Amino acid sequence: MNSESNALKEDTTRIVPSRRRFIASALSTALGVSIADMVRPCELWAQACTNKPGQPNCSNPGDPFKPVREFRSKNKKLAVDMTVTGGWKSVATIAGQGYQCCPMKLRYYAGQERGEGGAKWPENPALPGPGPTLRMRVGDSVDINLVNSIDPTIFPESNSAPNGCNLETDQNGPIYPGSDSMPSCFHQDNVTNLHYHGTHVTPDGEGDNVMVDVPPGKPPKNTRRTLFTLPLPPPATNPDTKQPFIMGQAPGTHWYHAHKHGSVALQLLNGMAGAFIIEGEFDDQLESLIPGLAKTEKVLVIQQLGDAITIQPGIPLNTCAGGDPCPLVNGQLQPTIQMRPGEIQRWRFINATMQQASYLTYRFLGEDASKAFKGGPFPANAGYAPVIRQVAYDGIQLAPERYNDPDFGLAQEFAMAPANRIDLLVQAPATPGISRLAFRSLHGKPPAGCPLLTNVHHLLNLEVSGAPVSPMTFPTAANYPAMPKWLQWDDNDPMNQNLKSRCLKFNADNVGRPAIDGLAYDHSPHTTQYVNLNTAEEWVLENYWDSSIHPFHIHVNPFQVLEIFDPNASTQVTLQAPYNWRDTIAIPASKTVGEKLTPGYVKIRSRFVDFPGTFVLHCHILDHEDRGMMQEVQILDPTKPVPMLPMHS
Repeated sequence: MNSESNALKEDTTRIVPSRRRFIASALSTALGVSIADMVRPCELWAQACTNKPGQPNCSNPGDPFKPVREFRSKNKKLAVDMTVTGGWKSVATIAGQGYQCCPMKLRYYAGQERGEGGAKWPENPALPGPGPTLRMRVGDSVDINLVNSIDPTIFPESNSAPNGCNLETDQNGPIYPGSDSMPSCFHQDNVTNLHYHGTHVTPDGEGDNVMVDVPPGKPPKNTRRTLFTLPLPPPATNPDTKQPFIMGQAPGTHWYHAHKHGSVALQLLNGMAGAFIIEGEFDDQLESLIPGLAKTEKVLVIQQLGDAITIQPGIPLNTCAGGDPCPLVNGQLQPTIQMRPGEIQRWRFINATMQQASYLTYRFLGEDASKAFKGGPFPANAGYAPVIRQVAYDGIQLAPERYNDPDFGLAQEFAMAPANRIDLLVQAPATPGISRLAFRSLHGKPPAGCPLLTNVHHLLNLEVSGAPVSPMTFPTAANYPAMPKWLQWDDNDPMNQNLKSRCLKFNADNVGRPAIDGLAYDHSPHTTQYVNLNTAEEWVLENYWDSSIHPFHIHVNPFQVLEIFDPNASTQVTLQAPYNWRDTIAIPASKTVGEKLTPGYVKIRSRFVDFPGTFVLHCHILDHEDRGMMQEVQILDPTKPVPMLPMHS
C-alpha cells in the first residue's frame, strides 16, 4: 500500500467536520437562529485549516487562471480511461477570519487518454478541481472506461440503518435517516456511474445510462464502459432505426458527472464533474465571424466543495451542502484572467454545484464598484467593465432574435442555477484596468444550518493589459448564425399538432421528503412518466416550496421554455418565440401569504425523439434528488412490447 493510502487511513481519526455541524445545528434550532449566523463556513474546519496565504497546494485569490487539461477526440474517437479515486485536497476559501487553506478528503476523477503517451489529469492530486475536459465533435464516438477505485477503508461507508440508508448520529442518538427510506435516501456513498449531461444519445445499454451502478472492488465488477456516437444533425440517419434523426446532438457546452441515486449529492460536492465540450457547425460559424476565437476560449467549471452533506434534525429534515460555499473556478479561488484591450474571447461557464445557494446572477463590475459591492442589487454604474454577449444556454445556441434580445443576448447580467451552462462572448474595455465578475443570490437565504455566501461576492478577476488588439467586433443580428432547421419548432409538423399536457408538482411526500406529485421516487409506475417515441408534449412544472427553487432537469431531450411565473417577483418576463432551448430550468419558489400558497411555475414543450429507453427527470439540487425528487421516464416505441423497468438501487 502506498504512503498516501497509509496517511489517509491514519487521518481518519481526525475530528469529523460533520459532527461539529450536527452540534451547531442543534444549537441553532434551540436558539432559533441560522447556523450561518453563529459560525462562518470554513470555521467548521477551524482545527483543520490554516490561514496562512501561500500554502504550497492551495490557490490564492488573484492567481493566474489555469485551464483544466483537455482530452480531445482523435480520428473521430474519444478514448479515455477514467478512474474514481480519492485523497486529501487543499481547498482555498474565504471565511470569517479571511483567506484559509482547508484540507478536505474528497473523491475525484483521474483520467488518462488511451494509447501510448496519453495525457493524464490531474497533474497535482493535492489540488482540487474538476475532472479532465473532454472535447470532441458532433459525429464522433465516445469510448470511456470508468473504473471505481475508491478505497472503502479510506472512505468508509456510513453505518447502514436497518432500512439500508446511511445512519448518522450525534451525541443525542440517530439523526438520519429519520423518515427517509430506500431507494430515496443517502446511501452507498462509494458506488458511482457517469452521466453525460446535455447529450442526445440512447439512455440504455452502453449509452448515457444512469440506471447502472459501479461499485468499488475488482474488475470486472468495478468497471463500466460507455460507447456511443454523438448524432449528426438531420437528415443524418440513426443507425439503429435506419430513420433520419429528428434532433441530432446540439454542439455546445455540456458536462459529465456522477449520477448514482443516493450518492449523487455527496459525489458532486466532492467535485466529481467535468466539462464535456461538443463542437460543431455553430463553433465553425463563430470562428469565421471572429477569427482566433477558439485559441483564447476559456472553459470555467464552477464548484463548491465539501466532504459531507449537512443534516439538520427535525421534522422535516433539512439537508444541504456541507463544506465550503465559496465558489471555485477549476479549483481556484477568484483567479485572474488576462485579456488585451478590445479583445473578444469566448467563455464557457458550467455550474457544477449541487446546492440551492448556487442559484446566482452574475455581472462584471469595475474594481472600485466591486469593492463597494456587499451583496443585494448590483450598482447602477458598473464602472470599468467588459461588454458581454450571450450566445448559448445549456449548450444550445440562441436564435438570432434572442441574441438580439435585451433579456438574453444583450443583457449584461446572466443567471445560473445548478447544472446550467452559459456561453458568453466577452469584449475587454479599450483601455487597461481591472474588473471582477460579481455575483448575488437570486433566492434569499438557504435553510437554517446551511452555509451562506457571506464574505465573498465575486467569482473571478479580469485584468486588461498590453497592446490593444486589431479591432474586433461582436456578430450582429444580421450575421449571427441562423438557427438550424432541426432546432426550429415547426407548428405545422404533425408531431406538434396535438400536444399532450402534463403537470408535475414539485412538493413533498407525507413525511416531508422532497417529492414530485407527493411521491418520493420509489422505482414504481407511480413515479414514472410514460411517453410515446417521436411525440411532442407540453408540461407545466409547479414548485410548492417557499424555501427553494427547484432546477428541473431531464435527460436525453432538451426542451423549450414557454413561460416562467415567479410569485415573488414584482414583474414577470414575457417570453417570445423562437423560444430558448434548455435542459435545466429553475422553477421559481412559491409564495405563501396567510394560508394561501401560490406556486411558481414554468411551462415547457419538448419532443421525445430518436431514442426509446429509460432515463430520469429530477431536481438538480442534488440532495433533493437523492432524497426523492426524481422520476423515471420511459420512452416507449409503440411498435414494440413494453420493456421491463431497469432496477436502480
